[in-house]
Amino acid sequence: MNKKLLYTIGIIVLVVLGYFALQEDDPQIVNTKPLNIEQVTESGLELFKDNITIPFQKSYSIDEEWSLIINQFEPDAKISGKGSISSDSDQEINPAVKVDFYKNGELIHYQISYREMPGFHSIKPGQKYLLDLIDYKGFAVSGDNSYSIKTANIKIWRIK
Repeated sequence: MNKKLLYTIGIIVLVVLGYFALQEDDPQIVNTKPLNIEQVTESGLELFKDNITIPFQKSYSIDEEWSLIINQFEPDAKISGKGSISSDSDQEINPAVKVDFYKNGELIHYQISYREMPGFHSIKPGQKYLLDLIDYKGFAVSGDNSYSIKTANIKIWRIK
């Protein structure tokens, strides 16, 4: 009887240790929440630039320190992992861009912006600007699961 009890306790200990061993080393701490523009505006957003045209995959200077690059376009965008999007098809169903923001040439944060969901944002630590994708021009399929646009029309918001 003692062997069965020890065997059962041993199995339970192994299951518990296995569970903790499979957990990520760095806990995921989420300290941002999606907000719509009305909520963010009330809490400290101001329109910085309205409806500007930015070339795809070219650096654009926002101010003397900050710049951005629209480096990815997906016509039927779905979130495919942390900080990553992909398309389910070549159809322009749910277009989105992924944008990298730089401060003095150093990547500070990224943002994914969907044309059909303006105002859907999360604020990250160190973030000064965010954008809304208004529209785009020059959509092209560049290969298997690779897409490009010529330009994107965006709004840039400054976080107060």
